[in-house]
Amino acid sequence: MDETKIFETEKDSVFATGQSVYLEDDKLETAQLLNVTHIAGTFENIAVTEYVELGYYNGHAYIPLHKDKPAVIGDYVFWDGSIYLREGQYIYAKLADVANGEKMKLRANGAWVRW
Repeated sequence: MDETKIFETEKDSVFATGQSVYLEDDKLETAQLLNVTHIAGTFENIAVTEYVELGYYNGHAYIPLHKDKPAVIGDYVFWDGSIYLREGQYIYAKLADVANGEKMKLRANGAWVRW
């Protein structure tokens, strides 16, 4: 395998009604293989008592990789590691207690894998 092309994604979303939501990246297409090494998620007024879950969807279920509270009000929650995603899979941030109209953010980095 030859990992040469960098992967970066930024997803911002505002939901009309506050709730616990999954902020999801795009599904990978046929013949794509992605090595994700960093995921981060937050929402505008996140408190140090609120959790963010980071993970990926494997085509059948949400697989959590990390769940934590931010160290500082409004900060991101991070996961660093290495997972490989293929067709139909994608990363997500599950954000709880998001207020009406609040901006949510999902960021990730990694590398596209060539066979």
